[in-house]
Amino acid sequence: MATKFTVVNATKKPTTKRTAAKSKIGQTFDQDQMHLIAKGKTKHDILKSTINEALNNNTFNSNFVISSDPGLAKSYETKKALAAKNDPNILLLEGSASMPAFTIDVATAVYLAKGKHLTVVLDDCDMLFEDKNLNTAKKMFDDTRALKYNKNFRSLKSLCTDLQFEAIESFSSPDKAGFSVPLDNTTFVVLTNRRLPTINQVDEQEGGTKKESKFTDLHAIRRRTEGESFTMETLELWGYVANIVLNEKICEKFKPAISVEEKIQLLEWLHARWDRVTERNLSLVEKLTKDMVRYPTAYKDIWNKYLEVK
Repeated sequence: MATKFTVVNATKKPTTKRTAAKSKIGQTFDQDQMHLIAKGKTKHDILKSTINEALNNNTFNSNFVISSDPGLAKSYETKKALAAKNDPNILLLEGSASMPAFTIDVATAVYLAKGKHLTVVLDDCDMLFEDKNLNTAKKMFDDTRALKYNKNFRSLKSLCTDLQFEAIESFSSPDKAGFSVPLDNTTFVVLTNRRLPTINQVDEQEGGTKKESKFTDLHAIRRRTEGESFTMETLELWGYVANIVLNEKICEKFKPAISVEEKIQLLEWLHARWDRVTERNLSLVEKLTKDMVRYPTAYKDIWNKYLEVK
């Protein structure tokens, strides 16, 4: 009796969860939506690349300003990169409430670095770009490369720990009331919701006005820093959000077992109402996901609270 052999098709690859998910995505979204998602992925890749350049490939120790609308993963991607790098000579400052508090924190970090290169990541520290602080900010990024406090530094003692006061005192001098923190060995990576104006936007302002002066000062910071300013049209923004929902773990933070079908449902709901939602960012995605957990049978009705009534 002849022996029977089973022929296996070596070229056929087994279906994986990932390929199955891609198939569902391709079958659900139309060509225009897939194009928007692809454009969103490109923007997201640029964001990650810019953060990587600032933290890991900053050959010239340039200061970076990365700006976009709120809720587009600047903080999320930067914190991921910081966790992967795990460098003790990087300081993350989040949401400093005032310029004195910011100055104390930076002075202490520079003092503790003891001459080693220090990277300071500023997240949501937009007070740096307020009118009253612009002159101080400019000196941080121009050839001065110093953080100056021109009032009597002893007035800050009640805000400081013993170590912090020791730090700011070390940068003082007997002939001046204030102090100056040298930043020649410090690099700043600024994450902000504010966009620094271009030279064309400066030129558009009426000469001699306060607005022109402010734009000029902000543009001076733009000239002396590197980075990226992310702007997207309305539907491109949906593609950006959709790409992150489909390819990152943003929903899984609140619903670990969320399915591809549920993500698609969320994104389709958003796409159909993108001109009516109260916010267009990843923060809204987080709220919608939380509602799926809280109201498993009624979340689609609950979602309507995020729509503007016209």
